[in-house]
Amino acid sequence: MSFISGFLTKDFCSIVADGRMSQGAKMVGENYKKFMLAESNILIATTGNAQVADIIKDFIKRLHVQSNGAQLNWQLYVNVIQQFVKETLKEAKDIDGNCVNQIVVICGVNGNKIMALAFGQTDAGYIQREYLPEENEQKFFTMTPPGVNPDAVTKEFISITNKIEIRTYSDIVIVQSKLQDYVAEIDSGKSVNTHKMGMGARIDGINGRFKEWSSGN
Repeated sequence: MSFISGFLTKDFCSIVADGRMSQGAKMVGENYKKFMLAESNILIATTGNAQVADIIKDFIKRLHVQSNGAQLNWQLYVNVIQQFVKETLKEAKDIDGNCVNQIVVICGVNGNKIMALAFGQTDAGYIQREYLPEENEQKFFTMTPPGVNPDAVTKEFISITNKIEIRTYSDIVIVQSKLQDYVAEIDSGKSVNTHKMGMGARIDGINGRFKEWSSGN
């Protein structure tokens, strides 16, 4: 299973991912942190190929070393991740010799706006999507595992929000965690799927900082 959900408004964002990671068809972990704080207000999340995720994490560490402690900007991360996904991953193979299907999401503050960008290599080819909420608008998006209908996930999201009164941003995090549980249950790609931990991060306000959180089984 590999699932990411994002919820954005003009002054808030929350990203949630499961913790299951793979190398080819083999599961290598159930509690892998699939997101990384690139900066205090920029987060990068990825779907579940462990080798690709480790490459991205190592690359971010090298960027920080080269910057000598200076904060790096949004566009730099966008450029390097876009190039990595669009060019390097295009011909990448996993340990079983299959093409790597991977989506990388950059979320956070770009200037005076909160937004998210998704870059991916899938069976359908390269994808690139932008999520930028307007005034009084909410943006909800998901990256679903193969075999899981995105429309079904969106329908479940609506069903959950109809049952839970949304009063605070913390309520959104609860909704995302429940949605992650739902996807874990219906994922048809694995014969056994017991992992139901949502791990993510959220940021409040343009000048806010990402705060990590997790939800147990």
